[in-house]
Amino acid sequence: MAHARSTGSLPVANVQALAETCNDPDQQIPERYIRADANADEVISGDDCTAAIPTVDLSKLLDPLSSDEETAKLGSACQQWGFFQLINHGVSEDVIRDARKDIAEFFRLPLETKKAYSQLPSGIEGYGQAFVVSHEQKLDWADMFYLVLRPGESRNMALWPAHPPSFRNSIDRYSSETARVARCLLEFMAKDMGVRPGSLLERFQDQPQGIRMNYYPPCREAGKVVGLSPHTDAAGLTLLLQVNDVPGLQIRSPGGRWLAVGAPPDDGAFVVNVGDILEIMSNGKYRSVEHRAVVRPDRERVSAAVFHRPCQDAVVGPLPELVGEGGGDNARYTSMGYLDFMKRYYSAKLDGRNHLDGLRIKLSSSKG
Repeated sequence: MAHARSTGSLPVANVQALAETCNDPDQQIPERYIRADANADEVISGDDCTAAIPTVDLSKLLDPLSSDEETAKLGSACQQWGFFQLINHGVSEDVIRDARKDIAEFFRLPLETKKAYSQLPSGIEGYGQAFVVSHEQKLDWADMFYLVLRPGESRNMALWPAHPPSFRNSIDRYSSETARVARCLLEFMAKDMGVRPGSLLERFQDQPQGIRMNYYPPCREAGKVVGLSPHTDAAGLTLLLQVNDVPGLQIRSPGGRWLAVGAPPDDGAFVVNVGDILEIMSNGKYRSVEHRAVVRPDRERVSAAVFHRPCQDAVVGPLPELVGEGGGDNARYTSMGYLDFMKRYYSAKLDGRNHLDGLRIKLSSSKG
């Protein structure tokens, strides 16, 4: 997939190794990681917060007796929150268990072993960091490992680890299963939008897919750093799996405050979020919501996000059935080719919704 290799990120220090040094009380955290505004905004947390994030049951979507009601819940979650927890998705426990085990084992490998899979200067695929575009910008307290998964011929197998030995098979199986789930969700989302499923699905033909595996080391001054800067996802749909049991995801609630996402309702649940591309294709009906990751002072956090994206020749713009003569509404976003969209996204640092809001068309007040 050209988007994953079209623009690189400046090399920076390995955070996992840095954390081992900086967590010594005699050592200082480098200034580039210190965020004065890390805790400036109020965070809502507590046992009731997870319940506030909608839960969607895929088995109910597929059941004719409950499909309409569950589709309405899915649509409401995408419109109001942009995030939901997905249960009963049909991905087997052993597929999830093996993916978790091998991702965690990869990050436990010696640094020199992991460096064999370092990012190339021309792209973000591989081990390192993304969105580092200047030598002055603040850095995230995390390392990541990004791989293109689908289409299969787009895989750079030189970057797929030989250790642990089961890694390639585990991630391949996980890719197939999450692609199935994503296609199913997109079909029901199209139904909720009021468009033909094929109209949406054809833009995701061959189901291009990538995975970003994230390692957030502990930081003794966790309140001064950020694991992953506030951003939205330049994807259609993202499926997030907690690899270990340490939470850290925070999302912008409908009220504008950060909401800490707690443990999922069951151990194998996915946290699903609408990406920028789906917000644009829905002409703003669905919301791509700003989110970030925070770190803990005493425990590492590991997660894996699978991004589902359109095919390379797709146009990123409102679906024709939703605008003009087809839908009776004005287009609220600029349309452009997918590759141009991705180059624009990767050419800047992560910065909230700025990338997405920059594509909005200013409408006259008479048109809403």
